[in-house]
Amino acid sequence: MNDPLDHNSPADQPQKRPLGKVVMINFGIMILYMLFSSLSTAGGSGSEAGLSSMILDAMLLVLQVGTNLVLGLVLLFTDHKEVASGMLVSALLIGIIGFGACVGKASIF
Repeated sequence: MNDPLDHNSPADQPQKRPLGKVVMINFGIMILYMLFSSLSTAGGSGSEAGLSSMILDAMLLVLQVGTNLVLGLVLLFTDHKEVASGMLVSALLIGIIGFGACVGKASIF
């Protein structure tokens, strides 16, 4: 006698949703390079150090947002639609939060 509670089918198991993981990894990458660019220009003096840090952050943000957009659009047409949606959401969030942080960093100097 088969008891339905003893049977673990793949349909019963929860599906993995990598959206949050992809967004958090991208957010962590952004925090790391913003922290390192701030630390590398901490020895500099004046507004030139702050300007170079802001330009470096902006270039890295554009690179990260562009990479997320391209990879998200490519993955959208494969079987990895959940990862693609995570990449596209990450591109939007990193673009908004990252450039806001860039402007905030610029107002400090």
